[in-house]
Amino acid sequence: MALSTPKLQLLPELRDVITQDNQLQEILQLCLQNKAPNPHYSVCDQSLYWKGRLVLPKGHTLVHKILHEFHNTLLGGHSGFTRTLQRIAAQFYWHGMQKDIKEFVQNCLICQQAKHVTTLPCGLLEPLPIPTQIWEDVAMDFITGLPSSNGYTVIMVVINRLSKYAHLASLKSDFNSTQVAELFMQTIIKLHGFPKTIVSDRDKVFTSQFWQQLFKLSGTNLKFSTAYHPQTDGQSEALNKCIEMYLRSFTYENPKMWYKLLPWAEFWYNSSFHHSTGMTPFKAVYGRDPPQLIKYTVSNKDPPSVQEKLIERDATLNRLKAHLQKAQCATTHEEIC
Repeated sequence: MALSTPKLQLLPELRDVITQDNQLQEILQLCLQNKAPNPHYSVCDQSLYWKGRLVLPKGHTLVHKILHEFHNTLLGGHSGFTRTLQRIAAQFYWHGMQKDIKEFVQNCLICQQAKHVTTLPCGLLEPLPIPTQIWEDVAMDFITGLPSSNGYTVIMVVINRLSKYAHLASLKSDFNSTQVAELFMQTIIKLHGFPKTIVSDRDKVFTSQFWQQLFKLSGTNLKFSTAYHPQTDGQSEALNKCIEMYLRSFTYENPKMWYKLLPWAEFWYNSSFHHSTGMTPFKAVYGRDPPQLIKYTVSNKDPPSVQEKLIERDATLNRLKAHLQKAQCATTHEEIC
């Protein structure tokens, strides 16, 4: 048994760069003398930080490396400006970073080829009630007509309507309610339990059979009836567009390999910032953002107590609901991906 920890070589390289940058070196030395020009500056392991984020020298090749890593890779997902900025700004800082990120994203050739201009509706004529708890209310949809990949041509998408957390699973083109119920059990219920409501564009017969199969799989002898109300909130449609754009960005030369990228697409989506909630789906569910492959932030805060974690959890739910309420009334378009 052994413990393994991957370490990137960026930090030693950055230390060398800082010693060659007169302005950053001056700030670093002032911080070491407790004379920081701004209280937001700090020093840790001979590296300079701004509000806990690693400071990079503007215009250096390291900046381009970070831009490429947080935009062009499977983890970056060829996201738009806002989401790319959120990912980078969570860990790094350099002067003029917003301008640099915007230009990098706008000039990305793959984004220009793989994405099309799209917007979400300004609001809902009859919006569904905002859920009160995580994973009690979900929306389900299917991305169809995909090129055969490992025998699959359909993606089942399930999104939690409160946190926006999503799961993706593959199906064959001739899927039925029984197969969907089994996949739903394997993908959703084993992790989050039975939802109270499911929003889907499937017809009444399919939906009723789907619920019956779920109850059958659970082994219950209790009798249930299924209420059917023709409603939709557009969340699964928006998720579909994001996933399609992601897969198109990375499979444009070989569309049949989308099946292998599905886990990356799911992680990318759940770790992306959402305007409608004010946070990532991952943070909404788990109370923190996921561990990163590149992790260069520092914090002087002590680990929170159990009571503090519970208070923060309640505060997170309240923020979620407030942001969703605001988003329902918004008149501006959100950048989908």
